[in-house]
Amino acid sequence: MNRQADRLCDAIDRLIMRPPRKTLVADPEVRELLHLARLRRHAGRAMAALGSKCGDDAWRRLETTRQVR
Repeated sequence: MNRQADRLCDAIDRLIMRPPRKTLVADPEVRELLHLARLRRHAGRAMAALGSKCGDDAWRRLETTRQVR
């Protein structure tokens, strides 16, 4: 990414990584974008947790297969 994109990503992260709170944003479009960003963050965390569990299961199966051989 270029420098401007990195700065934008950092700004968005700072904005959405805070605990949810009531925003004083008057613009409905910006409010909706913030809501969507929070939903995407929540979904990403859920997918990461699921991926971690599946990865652990895969490693266990691999280890079991290796021990059998």
